[in-house]
Amino acid sequence: MRKTEKAAACRVLYDLIKADYIIDANEMRCYALIKEKYGITQEEEHAATFMTFENAIKELIRLEYDTKCGFYDDCANMTISDGFCARSEALIMTVLKKIFFDDNENTDVLSIPNKSFNVPSTSVLYVESRDDERLGNLIKNNYRTFFKESQTAGFHFIYIPNVIKHFKDTDKALMLQIIRFLSPLQSEKNVEEILNGLYSMNTRSFCKDVLCNKAGITRLRDTDPALLIKTGNSYVEDNLYSNYLKITIDENIIKTYQEFLDTFTNMLSSDTITVSKAEECNNQFLYYGFYKQLLDIFLSRKNVKSKILINPYKEEIYLPDIGKKLQNLHRKEKSLYVLFLAISQEGGINFSQPKQAKQIVLYDKKLKRLQSQYQHIYGMFGGDKAPDISQAEIRRPMISRIKKSLGTLSSCLYNPDDYQILKDDYGSLKINIDADIVFVNEIDKGYVSFLDSVLYKKILHQQT
Repeated sequence: MRKTEKAAACRVLYDLIKADYIIDANEMRCYALIKEKYGITQEEEHAATFMTFENAIKELIRLEYDTKCGFYDDCANMTISDGFCARSEALIMTVLKKIFFDDNENTDVLSIPNKSFNVPSTSVLYVESRDDERLGNLIKNNYRTFFKESQTAGFHFIYIPNVIKHFKDTDKALMLQIIRFLSPLQSEKNVEEILNGLYSMNTRSFCKDVLCNKAGITRLRDTDPALLIKTGNSYVEDNLYSNYLKITIDENIIKTYQEFLDTFTNMLSSDTITVSKAEECNNQFLYYGFYKQLLDIFLSRKNVKSKILINPYKEEIYLPDIGKKLQNLHRKEKSLYVLFLAISQEGGINFSQPKQAKQIVLYDKKLKRLQSQYQHIYGMFGGDKAPDISQAEIRRPMISRIKKSLGTLSSCLYNPDDYQILKDDYGSLKINIDADIVFVNEIDKGYVSFLDSVLYKKILHQQT
């Protein structure tokens, strides 16, 4: 093993040893033997404390197959060195097995600094950033299978539409009474808004508003349908990180999930699994764990998620729910903001120039199309010749002014960063606001959905 791989091995071993909150003498002896086997030094142990579990897995996955098998066996021996493999240890071993041997193309490990919302370690969440009706129907039709199989392995399967359906099926007067009881300082208007916000939540908005913005798992902004499982915590430089296993799924979700549960339960030393029988019944609300955190988010909201109204004829971008316009911006910045709203539907734009000649040709073509799109919007806002946004010295000050203008509204907006032009984990600039709350004023129709507007369709079909 190289130095970084040894440090990665230490990170995994640290998390395994500390997973059950008991450090046993046998574990220490086993750890000493593994250190000797791989020649791990104190320097590499120190380096491990600065490495996340995710980065450790990325290092170890590159090992030769035989080395991975040997390290996996070492970890397995570590977990039973004290005579018992706990649930927390079994979760880490399940991650190693899936990543090393089963299906690492559809399996990811995420290490995220702890935020205000944390997924309970017993939860399995279905996540998606775009509605997948086919998979949604499959889960609804087999929900009892998912729920009961999860329960018998000690997990809680969470499918947001079913959670929200339970709230909707509960007597509305009771739900309002519960909200008033939990948050007595709320006005009657706010109580209604809290309940309506809860009722309107779906998997896509939960993934974005809660998991991305509250839990900090920003890589879920653009995710295929997947299962998200909390696998434990790690301290990295004295900062607490939450570790997750993300399994991308398709129509074989039942088989994929059963394989995960079988792998996990086979790791456990005990034949007995503690199963929670707690389920929400009619006219009940479980105010703990996931359900408490979810409702608390709505109870603590002080700001508003506003629509965006684009009126190119008046050169206005208006946020009606807070009664504010984007101020101190020229039409060139307003046009650029609309451009980013449009290209964000395609994943945004990365302005980093590639190094290979073939890629540079495609990059130049992309920038020319982008300039053509920007010119069309600029013309709609009453301009003549648009600035050249391919030039960083022109583009960056404009983006900075947009950010400053939006910054003045941050105290009024719920999740204000969603309205900003920000760089994602892949280096692309984009706006993360949902397109379904953006509207464009058309002379003959009034305000129409942005994605259905003539403006968006013309932007989309601009050529170089």
